[in-house]
Amino acid sequence: MVKKVLFIALGLMLASGAKADWEQAFNPTVAQSDIQFWTGTGSNRAVIAITWVDDTYGNIGIAWGVQWNSDTLILRDLMDTIATYDPRMSITWNSTHTYINNMAYNDPQLGYDFAGEVDPDMGFAWFMYGWKDANEGVKQSGGIMADTIASGDFIDWTLMDSVTYEAILADTMIMATDPNVPVLPEESTIDASEIVYWVGNGNNKVVLAVNWADTALAWGYKFSTDSVLVEDMMFAIAAADSRFFVDTAYGYLSDIRFVLAEGDTLRGASYYWESKRNGYMDAGMNQMLGNGDFEKWCDPTAGVVVDSMEYQGVWYYTYVYPMEINPVSVPVGIASVEAVSVMVWPNPTTSLVNVSVSRPMQAELYDLSGRQVAAYSLAEGSNKIDLSALQNGVYMLRAEGSVSKIVKR
Repeated sequence: MVKKVLFIALGLMLASGAKADWEQAFNPTVAQSDIQFWTGTGSNRAVIAITWVDDTYGNIGIAWGVQWNSDTLILRDLMDTIATYDPRMSITWNSTHTYINNMAYNDPQLGYDFAGEVDPDMGFAWFMYGWKDANEGVKQSGGIMADTIASGDFIDWTLMDSVTYEAILADTMIMATDPNVPVLPEESTIDASEIVYWVGNGNNKVVLAVNWADTALAWGYKFSTDSVLVEDMMFAIAAADSRFFVDTAYGYLSDIRFVLAEGDTLRGASYYWESKRNGYMDAGMNQMLGNGDFEKWCDPTAGVVVDSMEYQGVWYYTYVYPMEINPVSVPVGIASVEAVSVMVWPNPTTSLVNVSVSRPMQAELYDLSGRQVAAYSLAEGSNKIDLSALQNGVYMLRAEGSVSKIVKR
């Protein structure tokens, strides 16, 4: 009996304090749009957050949503709804189901094991609550679990320091996820602003990433046309970066390789590669890319299966590739990609091509298999290159960090 009287006395003491003090101690409101796990059923909605103190994670707040159909919901029923729908959450009530002795949250998957510290003299943990609504602003609890909650309210449970009775606020607020629905990994990406090594020239930019089974790397490609073929971009990067190789067979991609060091080369572990444009499967080497696009090639062994289906006896899988993508460094020997200016005309050509460069430099010509077929010493200004001895086809001219596509017909 002493325990209950002291608890209610604490609640009344807090209720008699200045309203502004509680507002200052209140956790930021969690918007309904942020909630990931809605418990209960109905058209009315309220949000509840509970803060625990943990030596490893600090002050952690976890938020749920509660749904119901009646005009109002008793706070006691709201708490029971969360504990019923979320097996990770448990509530210890007093014998008359009128106030809470303790609340605990255990999520083995995330390593969370939270509970309020029980006062040895009182026999319960010091949790208090308040709530916000659109009409009355902040309301304070008197320690009575029969308080009624309306649709749109936000209820905030905080641990109280048992010495100072000050509210302990959350350092981090986490949205609870539905334990019955698997949490899908997010497809990794990388922004153009993070790219270190750019190949090509022009105002338009795309990013190429390659995800091997244990490493994911990314390059940037610049171009001046409205769009660029994935195949052309990949071979241009391969011609510019001597560490990068694109292998094709019968017009299809067979492998992508990257030499980390002598004797250490990244290769595909699977028998095929998946191509994604802006996160969705695309047409692979024949896909056209526009300014701002993100093209990613992935070895399926680096992915996580999130869906599957059977069609005519064959299983098809949907993969997500969450591996972090790292920007590729500028290869040794290329001082400044940005400083190189190369112009090629006419293009296509039948034999002679003019190549204008901004300074003297060496250049190499590659076919689409990555084989070097010619080398040139270019003087500053315009240079004429004779391609009449070469077979008709597509070639890549690498002049330091700049790569230009040349078509011979």
